[in-house]
Amino acid sequence: MVAGVWVNGRQAVDVCLGSRDPEKGIAMTRDTLFRLASMTKPVTGAATMLQVERGKLQLDAPICKWLPAYEKMEVAFTTPDGKIYASRPAESRITLRMLLTHSSGIGSGVSVETQWEDICPREGDTLKSVCVKYARSLLDFQPGQSQSYSASVGWDILAHLVELSADMPYKEFIQKELFDPLDMPDTTYDPTPAQQGREMAFVDARNGILYPEKLSADNGCIGFPAGFPGGGAGLFSTLEDYSHFALMYLNGGSYHGRRILKPETVNQMATPQLPEHFAGLDRYNCWGLSMRVCPEQKAPEQPRSPGSYGWSGAFGTHFWVDPLKNTVAVYMSNLRSGGGSLAPTALEFERDVMAGYGECE
Repeated sequence: MVAGVWVNGRQAVDVCLGSRDPEKGIAMTRDTLFRLASMTKPVTGAATMLQVERGKLQLDAPICKWLPAYEKMEVAFTTPDGKIYASRPAESRITLRMLLTHSSGIGSGVSVETQWEDICPREGDTLKSVCVKYARSLLDFQPGQSQSYSASVGWDILAHLVELSADMPYKEFIQKELFDPLDMPDTTYDPTPAQQGREMAFVDARNGILYPEKLSADNGCIGFPAGFPGGGAGLFSTLEDYSHFALMYLNGGSYHGRRILKPETVNQMATPQLPEHFAGLDRYNCWGLSMRVCPEQKAPEQPRSPGSYGWSGAFGTHFWVDPLKNTVAVYMSNLRSGGGSLAPTALEFERDVMAGYGECE
């Protein structure tokens, strides 16, 4: 693993441990590339909000304004064992805000589990072609009436809306508008041969033993074709690159004097958006726009400061921004079984960082 903590704009913690490739005995390095998995989502959130700032997209406009196939969606009825037995018309239309807060019902819960094999991205698919397939899927609940994690579907739709509104392929848009001005040369869906040579080997851990996984060096996520520009997963990045992205948020949308997002946009993204009674929410986690927010009244067993926000990846990546402590923390590891925001590694990293403040005080 590698990890870094930045306080008041300066790196206060720099950790680099273990092996980048256990089979070959290659030591971990600070320029190792990791599969971000769902830490791709905040990038898509930033791209979406940039287009909202420019008036190209609107948070509360129905997405059928740009994608007519989503005008009449159906909500699934399911049995306790997960079988879909009927559907009913959606009572409201999906909006960008719903997609950014996992409250649209698309790509969530039991309904997507039963349909995924028919709609998942395949070799040759584009964001446009998968969005055509996704429009045929059933929703897990009425749009805007609940919350359940949408691992990829809702985020691919957002990425496609960004490229439609910008009249530019999504990969080109995030390269031009985010990665170039943020000095993120190692963040990509398509690692070069040289970058592949610096990747973390993809392994699984079972009973304390590491097992190599068969995932090619140019494939950013299990189940996706290599190079697919998923809005919810698929990017590779390094600790250094992703810290620039996180520091941009901490600095109110700017990095080294380069304005990426407006301060009011960052504040909106870091503000809880959903009613407290929604399913899946608790005292510690609330959804802002693309990231989870630790509300003002945090749960006592969770260490992060109130108002902090960030997200994680299923393979063991984790980050958050803490405006109260003027801090950014980023943790990078890759295991098939690494886990996301509630992984033991993520929570231990949070406890260690926050305990460090106690020691300093």
